[in-house]
Amino acid sequence: MKKHYTFSTGETIEADLDDLRRLLAENQQYLDNYEEVFSSLEDDDYIARGNGFCDRKYSDDFIEGQMEKYAQRVKEIEAWIKTMEKK
Repeated sequence: MKKHYTFSTGETIEADLDDLRRLLAENQQYLDNYEEVFSSLEDDDYIARGNGFCDRKYSDDFIEGQMEKYAQRVKEIEAWIKTMEKK
C-alpha cells in the first residue's frame, strides 16, 4: 500500500516500500556523484563563456548544496524504510 511522504524541502511523494528502496538507491547515487565531482574539482576547472570570460563549470556552493540536499533525502528515506520494515 502506498503512503504519502513529505521531504523536509516540502516535496511530497506517494510510495510503497519497493518505491522507497528504489528512491533510496537513486538518491544515494546522486549523492555519490556530487561527492565525486566535488572531490575532483581543481582550480583550473573552468569553461569559456564565449565572451572572453571564464566561469567555473560547477560552483563549490552549488555542489555542496546538492550534496547536503541528497544527504538529507537519503536520511529521510532510510528512516521511512525502517518504519515500513517494522510493520
